[in-house]
Amino acid sequence: MTPHLRQEVMKFEQYRTQFAFLRENNISTTDEMTAYQSRTEETLANLMKQRTILNVRKKKRQALYNALADVEALAPAKVCYEKGLSGMEEEFARYMQAVRLLEQRGVPSEHLTQEKTEVYNQLADLNRQIRAERKKLALCREIQTASKQMEEDIRKTETRGKVQWYEVR
Repeated sequence: MTPHLRQEVMKFEQYRTQFAFLRENNISTTDEMTAYQSRTEETLANLMKQRTILNVRKKKRQALYNALADVEALAPAKVCYEKGLSGMEEEFARYMQAVRLLEQRGVPSEHLTQEKTEVYNQLADLNRQIRAERKKLALCREIQTASKQMEEDIRKTETRGKVQWYEVR
């Protein structure tokens, strides 16, 4: 396949994707495209607001989440330290510090684990939705740019056709 042909195939794939997008969303006019784009931008803003709220919530609890992870990760080091193995002092100190923090807050580790899982899953879900909305916006912009270029190409072709028609007469 020649480079030019490959480029034309890629262009065709872009047009096919754009056409499918327009058909799926029942967009056939510039006004409908503008309305769709506005709704998508609004949805994106709401998703980003939700993500910010979750990130703030996560940040407030980050010390506890880190302590929970330390307790889990450093439990084998604690066992080794208690058996008298040397070189585990630092890890044991971190383990004990994490345990004290969790005890001071009085939050059961099962509850904290569940909360952490929910927050991280919600953030992952929101990030997927945000990426999808951004892709839609990018596709809208591509279509708008391509349609302007197509209109210009059609105008040029029609103008050339009229000039040739007049020359033939």
